[in-house]
Amino acid sequence: MEPTWEEVVRRAQRKDASAFARLIERHERAALSVAFGVLSDSSAAGDAVQEGFVRAWERLADLKEPARFGPWLCGIVRNLAIDQLRRCRNEPRPGSEVPAVKELRHDARHPGQAYGHDPSEEMSRRERHDAIAAALDTLDEVSRSAVVMRYYDGLSSKQIGELLDLAPAAVDMRLTRARRVLRDRLGPAELAPGFGK
Repeated sequence: MEPTWEEVVRRAQRKDASAFARLIERHERAALSVAFGVLSDSSAAGDAVQEGFVRAWERLADLKEPARFGPWLCGIVRNLAIDQLRRCRNEPRPGSEVPAVKELRHDARHPGQAYGHDPSEEMSRRERHDAIAAALDTLDEVSRSAVVMRYYDGLSSKQIGELLDLAPAAVDMRLTRARRVLRDRLGPAELAPGFGK
C-alpha cells in the first residue's frame, strides 16, 4: 500500500533522503511558481527553490503539521525569493522568462533552428513570449504565482489556495482580475487557450 503524503513527510523528518526526494518531486513546480511570482525570472527562481529545499531539509524537524508541508515549503521559498530580490534590487535584471514556455525543441544538426520553424516564426514566438512576460510583471507576486500555477502547472483553485494560504474563492478572484489585466495588456488573441476562462 502506498504511503500517504503525511507519512512521506514524517519519514523525511526522520532523515529519510528518498522520502524527501519524493517531496521535492511533488512540490518543485509549485515552489518554482511561487519563486517566479516574486522574482519574475526563471533562473533566479530556480536558485531560490534550490536554496529553499536545502533550508526545508535542515528545518524539517520544526514542521509540526506534516499535512502542511506544501504551504510551509512555499513560505520558505517565498521568503528566500524576497531576500534575493532585495539583494539584487540595484543590479540590472536579465529578461524575464516565463516557466514552461521553453517549448522550442532545437535540432542538433541545425543549431538555433527549432523543428518545423523558420527564423521569422521563432522571432514571432520570442516576441509573444516577451510580451507575456512583461504583462505578467505587471501583476502582484501572489497573482503572478497563481496564474503560473493555474495556466502553466494546471493546479486547481483549491490546490493553489493550499500552497499560497488563500481560500479557493480568493484564488478565483485573483485569477479573474489577473486575466482582465493580461487581456487589457495583450489583447484576447495573444492569450493562451484557457486564459480567457
